[in-house]
Amino acid sequence: MKKIYSILLLPLIAVMISSCWEETKYKAGQGRHQVTEFKALPGDCEALLTWTMPEGWNPTDFIVTYSNENQEEVVARTGGKMEYLVGGLQNNYQYTFKVQAVYGTVISQAVEAAARPATTRFAVGDLAGTGSDGMVTLTWTCPGARVDGYRLEYVREGDTDRQTEQIGADVETYTVDNLENDVNYLFTLVASYPNGESEPVTVRVMPTQAIPYFVNRTEVSVGEPVEFTFNREGLPMATGVKWTFPDGTVLEGDVVTGSFSSANEDSRVILSARIGSVEKSWPISINVRLFAVMYTEWIQDGTAYNGFKGTCPVFSPDGKIVYIVTFNKISALYAFEISTGKLVWSYTPETKSGSYNMLTVNPVNGDIYYGTTTAGQFYCVSSLGSLRWTYKGAASMQSAAPAVSADGATVYIVDKNGRAAAIDALTGAERWNAVLTGHGSGILVSGQDIVIGTKNNLYILDAADGNITKTMEFSKNNGMSDITGFAVAGDRKTVYIPQFNGHISSFDLDRKDWIVKDFKVGGNTMYEPVVAPCGDVFVGGKDSKAYIVDGALTAVKATVQVRSLEGKNNGYNYSHPVVDSEGNFYITSGQVMNTVIKVSPDGRIVDEWNEGSTDAQKQMGGNNFINGILFSAFIGANGDNGMFVGKYVGGERAMSWSSHGGDICGSCCLK
Repeated sequence: MKKIYSILLLPLIAVMISSCWEETKYKAGQGRHQVTEFKALPGDCEALLTWTMPEGWNPTDFIVTYSNENQEEVVARTGGKMEYLVGGLQNNYQYTFKVQAVYGTVISQAVEAAARPATTRFAVGDLAGTGSDGMVTLTWTCPGARVDGYRLEYVREGDTDRQTEQIGADVETYTVDNLENDVNYLFTLVASYPNGESEPVTVRVMPTQAIPYFVNRTEVSVGEPVEFTFNREGLPMATGVKWTFPDGTVLEGDVVTGSFSSANEDSRVILSARIGSVEKSWPISINVRLFAVMYTEWIQDGTAYNGFKGTCPVFSPDGKIVYIVTFNKISALYAFEISTGKLVWSYTPETKSGSYNMLTVNPVNGDIYYGTTTAGQFYCVSSLGSLRWTYKGAASMQSAAPAVSADGATVYIVDKNGRAAAIDALTGAERWNAVLTGHGSGILVSGQDIVIGTKNNLYILDAADGNITKTMEFSKNNGMSDITGFAVAGDRKTVYIPQFNGHISSFDLDRKDWIVKDFKVGGNTMYEPVVAPCGDVFVGGKDSKAYIVDGALTAVKATVQVRSLEGKNNGYNYSHPVVDSEGNFYITSGQVMNTVIKVSPDGRIVDEWNEGSTDAQKQMGGNNFINGILFSAFIGANGDNGMFVGKYVGGERAMSWSSHGGDICGSCCLK
C-alpha cells in the first residue's frame, strides 16, 4: 500500500482515518453516483478543485486523492463541501486529482481532473546593467501590478560579502556606486509579492572608465560562433590585444570570432591588452549550452508519454522562434527561443487529441496553424501562444501540412478524407471547399494555382473559388506518400513528388503536366525530398536508405546506407531532410538509437552521430535547419518522453527548396 498523508483533517476525521477508514472497509461504486463537472483550476503552488452532484444525490462527504511530485499518495476529506483548495504544490508539475463521493461506508467511483500549477510571482524581465566609472546602472521591466517592491543583492565576483538594498515598486532604473573598476560584480534582483518572492534574476556587470569589449551574444551552444570586438575608440593606446578561450586557444586582434567545444554556463574568455606600461585583463562570461534547444518535459495524458510523429519543426518569420507540436493523445504546441534555448510558451487545446499534422507559420503575421486527428480541430494560434480561432469543417488532419498564400490572407488545407478548403486567415471562416479523392499528402501554393497531391491523384485548383482546373492520375498503387509534401527546384517550376513503392515523379508548374512519371528510386515508400543548390534531389525512404537523384530523374547518383540500418525497414518514415548552401544533406533515421548523418554532395557519409541515450529517442518526423542549427524531434515510448533538440552543425541554409515548406515558416508557398 502507498504511504498515505492526510491534510486538512479535523480531529474527528483523524479518528476515522486511524480506526475505521481503511481501504478494505470501503467498497467503491456500489450504485452510488460519482461527482459531476469536476474541475481542477491551477494557481500559484495550489489548485482549486470544484465539482457538483446531480439533484437527489446527497453524499455525506468527499475524498480527494492525488500523488505529489515524489509519487507519494495524499488523501483528504472535504467535510461535505464540493470544493477543495490543495496547497503546497510544486509549480510546473502536472498533478492528477481524483474525487470520490462518500455515502456512509460506501464510496463512488473516482473522477479525475488534471492541473499544472504555475507561479504568479513573475520574475523581473530584461534585467540589464551598464558599467561606468565606479558605478553600475541597472534597468529592468516591472513584471506586474502586484509587485510590492524589489530586493537587490550585489557582490564582487569571487567574494562573499554581499550587499543588500530594498527598492520601491515604482522603480525600474537603479544605480549602485562606489564600486571598483575593471572587476565583475553580480547583481541579483528579486521581485516581492504579497504571497512571497519571485525567482531571482542575476546579471554580471563590470564598472570601468571605458567599456573594454563588445560581444555579439552571451548565450550560445557548443560550436556556435561568437564575435568579440575590442573597444579601440575607448582605449586607443592599447596594444597586444589577445583573447584566450577556455581550451587554451588564443586569438589576436581587435575583432575575432571564436567558439566553444564544451558546455559551461560560465565559460570564460580572458581579454588582455597592454595599456601604457600596465598589462590588464578582463574576464568575459559566456553561457555555453550543449544544445541550442533540448527539451523533454511535454505535457502527457496520465502515465503515457508524448513526443513527435509525422511532424516537422518550423520557424517564426524573423527566425528567432522554433515551433513543434506533440502527437500522442495531447497535441500541444510549443515555442522555443533559439538564442537561449528557453521555452517561451506552450498551448494545449481544451479537447485532447493526437496530431500527425505538420505545422505551418504565416510568414506575414506569424500565426501558427495545425490540426489534430479528431474531426473539427484545426487551430490557429497566435505568435504569443493564444488561440485565435478553430476551424471545424475538416475531418482528421492526419494529412498534409497546411499552406499559406503569399499575402498571408488565406490558409489552405486538405484532410485525411481528401476534403480541401480555403480558410480566411483572420477569422477562420471557410471561403470554399472541394472534394478530392484519397487522403491529403501535400499542398503547394503557386500564385492562383493550388497544387494538391493525394493518394490517388494530383490536382490543380483555382485559388479564388476552389474549382478543379486539372486532374492527373498517379499510376496504380504509386500515389503520393502520406503526411509528406512537395520539393521544388531552383527554377521555381519543377516540382518533385514522393510516392509509394519507391517512386518519384516530377511536374512542370508552367505546362501543368508531368515531366517524368514514376521514376523508380528505392524499394519502398519515399518521403518529402529536398533539392540541393546544384539541382540534385535527396530523399529518404521507408526501406532505410537515402538517395541522391539527378534533377532530371534519369539516374540514382548515390545510395546512402547507414550500417546500423542494413536489412531494416522504417528507417526514414515521414522524414524531411535538409540541405545547406554547400550541398551537404542531413537526415535522421527512425530506428532505435537513431543516427543523424551528414552526406556530402557526392553521397559520402562525412559525419554521423546519435542523439539521445534511450530507445525512445528515434525519429518519425522531420528535420529543419536555420543559422547552422539542425532541429530534430523524437517520438518517445511508454514512460519516456521524446526529445526535441537543436544541435549546431554549421553551414548556411540553402536558398533552394531546402526543407519542409520551402521557407523557414513552412508556408508551402512559391509566389
